Order: sequence, then C-alpha cells, then structure tokens
Amino acid sequence: MLMTVLIWAGNISVVKIGLRTLSPHGFNAIRLSLGAIAYLIALAASPEKFKLGRKGDVWKAGGLGLLGMTAYQIFFIQAIARMDASAASVVMGTSPLFIALLATVAGKERISPAGWVGIAISAAGILLVVSGQNGGIVLSWKAMGGAVLIMLANLCWAGYTVFSRPVLERNSPFRLAAMSAILGTLAYLPFAARDVAAVDWAGIRWQGWAAILYSGILSIFVGYTIWYKSVHEVGSAKTGVYSNLTPVLAILIAAAVLGERLTGLQAAGAAITLTGVYLTRSGYRFFERKSAGRDAGPAASA
Repeated sequence: MLMTVLIWAGNISVVKIGLRTLSPHGFNAIRLSLGAIAYLIALAASPEKFKLGRKGDVWKAGGLGLLGMTAYQIFFIQAIARMDASAASVVMGTSPLFIALLATVAGKERISPAGWVGIAISAAGILLVVSGQNGGIVLSWKAMGGAVLIMLANLCWAGYTVFSRPVLERNSPFRLAAMSAILGTLAYLPFAARDVAAVDWAGIRWQGWAAILYSGILSIFVGYTIWYKSVHEVGSAKTGVYSNLTPVLAILIAAAVLGERLTGLQAAGAAITLTGVYLTRSGYRFFERKSAGRDAGPAASA
C-alpha cells in the first residue's frame, strides 16, 4: 500500500504533464485503455482466464467498474484540469472521510463523535485550500467546481472500496481489479470518443507518452491491483487510512516536478484538512486512551 500511495501521489503531477498536450478525456481514454489492455493480457495468460467466483459476480465487477473507473475518472480528470496538483491532492486526501461515511450508511461501521468533529474540521480545511487558490472565498462554480468534482470522485471511490469487500471474499484481488477496470474502461470510452477522434497523435511529445505509460501501467494496472489486495487482506477502513499519506507526498512531488507552492492559507487549510481526516479515521483512539487512563488512575493508586 505504501508503494501504491507513492505511485498515486506522483500520478497527480504526471496527469498535469499529460494534459499539456492532450485534452482531459483524450488523455484519460488512452491511459485507461492501456491499463485495460495490460489486464486483458494478464487474465488471458492466467489458468482461469476471465472466470469469477460466481456467475453474478461479472455484473458486480461491472458495477464496481462503473463506480471506481467510469464515474470516478469522469469526475477526477475534469477536476485535475481545473486545479493545481497540490491543491487537488489535499481535497483528494479526504477520501477516507467518504469511505467512513459510506461504510456507516451501509452498516459496516460507526463514526465516533470525534469522527464527526473531524469531518467538520476537514470541510473547513478544504474551504481554506480552495480559497487560497482563488485569492479568497468565492462561492462560484468556476472557483469551487474543481473541489466539488473531486469530492464526487471521492464518493465514487468510497463505493468502489466499501462494496468490493463482499465480492473479494470469493474472488482474488487481481481478478476483480482486472474485470472492474476492463468493464469500467469500456463504459468510459463513449464519453471520450469525440476527444480521442481529435487527438493529434504525431503532436504528442515524449513527456505526454511517458505520462500515459506511468498513469496507465503504474497507476491503473499496478495501483488498483494492490488496492484491492489490501481491501481483501485488512478491510476497506484500514486500507483507506493509507490515503492520508497521499496528499503530503503529492504536494512534495508537485513542488519538485511542477514547481508548485502552496500559499500560507492553503498550507494551513491542508494541515486542518489532514487533522480532520485523522480524527475521523483514528482520532477516537486518542479519546479512548485518555478515558482508559482516567479509569486506571484510581485503581493504580489503590
């Protein structure tokens, strides 16, 4: 998972580089197709090929693909085109909040009081990050659209993560990741057909091809496989915690690769957002330790 976090943190800057020579949907369609082809080759070479645990699991893999590939990528690529990589990474770092909320709605876990406080704190932090990019609080689609799109993408990713757990009980992480990626990419391509038809293939510079390879093979093929493996091994909640590291690494990579710098207001917003994410996912443990310490105090003195 640490390797996946590093790959996905770098992917945000890589996508920004790819968008210098390609339209958002054009770039996305090419990289998603490359990842889907890699999955097809790997499945074709496996003993069981395209077989899943149950007959109905193909439809479930398709549904997961619609969430985690089709819908997520539609929102994600449009958001990245609108925002700086560093600011976008902070908003994307709230995905554990959406996983926690959806897991609570689905009855798989319960958000603690500290968690609800964390969600409110994260919302305030996101507002500061977006305000820092726009030079102040501007409540318009032009100013807030990128952040809204990322949060919609996070909601899709939460569904992809939470609802995959039951299907993973009878399917290997790689096979389910592969089938959902292939089916999700097929559903995405109609949205990008016009952009792909307009691609100037000869005009794509080597940086663009490098971005396609990195984003298609490492981010889609390798990253999704490891994510599913982690969900299968330790569950969606613990897997989501690793996402806390992504925005920090993404900000550092954006600074090194793209020369981006967070403003003071954005840096404060990033710190507040990540604090809120921590409270939502793990903060309740701090309060439990304090409570346990108070309970143990009298007993120890006795």
